[in-house]
Amino acid sequence: MKKLRKPGDCESIEEIRDALDEIDQEIINLFSRRQEYVKEIVKFKGANEMDIVARERRDQVLSERKAWAEAMGLDGKLMEKVFRILIDKNIQIQFDLHKSNTQ
Repeated sequence: MKKLRKPGDCESIEEIRDALDEIDQEIINLFSRRQEYVKEIVKFKGANEMDIVARERRDQVLSERKAWAEAMGLDGKLMEKVFRILIDKNIQIQFDLHKSNTQ
């Protein structure tokens, strides 16, 4: 990863776009790392739907991520939506893994 200039120091639209591309790649890499943990957590969850969904934990994560986003000046509701989509997909991955492990 090359050193990015501060946004106000960029001298062209291409430089800004290159920086955005690099940041997006980093975000995707982090999502990939996160998903590795999501797959492993199945080992520690029970077999029923309530254990896999873990509603209390889901609600806690959504609330925390929203607050973290707002503390950084971001749109908390948007970040909550992003994490809701991510968590819903992760729950589906966990159901699929559990199903394949029990067959």
